[in-house]
Amino acid sequence: MTAHAPFEKFLLWLSQDRDLALKKHDEIMRRITKYFVRKGILESEDLAAETRDRVIKIVNGSREYPNPDALFFGVASNVRKEYLRKPRLDPLPADNLLPIPEQETEHKELLAQCLQRCLARLPDSERDLINRYYEGRGAGNVEARRKLMVEHGGESTLRVKAFRIRAKLRTCINLCMTGTGKLN
Repeated sequence: MTAHAPFEKFLLWLSQDRDLALKKHDEIMRRITKYFVRKGILESEDLAAETRDRVIKIVNGSREYPNPDALFFGVASNVRKEYLRKPRLDPLPADNLLPIPEQETEHKELLAQCLQRCLARLPDSERDLINRYYEGRGAGNVEARRKLMVEHGGESTLRVKAFRIRAKLRTCINLCMTGTGKLN
């Protein structure tokens, strides 16, 4: 069995037609996210991803579940109850991009140079992850992200890793752009 087998089996459970299964997956994820938003949970996307990860494990078990909506919302309800019982940790700070005042050519060139320098300073594994996280457009990007999710333990874990790498890059780029840091 390949590393992708659990997700593929999950898609087959949603529909025999892969394109239709992906559409159903996206629709269910939107609805589950909205469910958590209606319940007043700020981490609605993270909990929707956790719900999906649990459903994938359940679907890959031995029992049959003919109704995806019932299973998803039942699991979502349990995930919400567990979330409400957990003590709150400090949330991750907002992921704001660097403010770019004027879109001047010099500024863009300096920004590009700083980005390249900062990327070069990252460990190979982090540079590879962040490059793969942002590669491609449209369906290519969706498939690349799915592969990364499998490799890195799910959507939530991947998002946190990408956030931390972006935070490192942001700090490094700010130092480079202002000239206050020592970058070679």
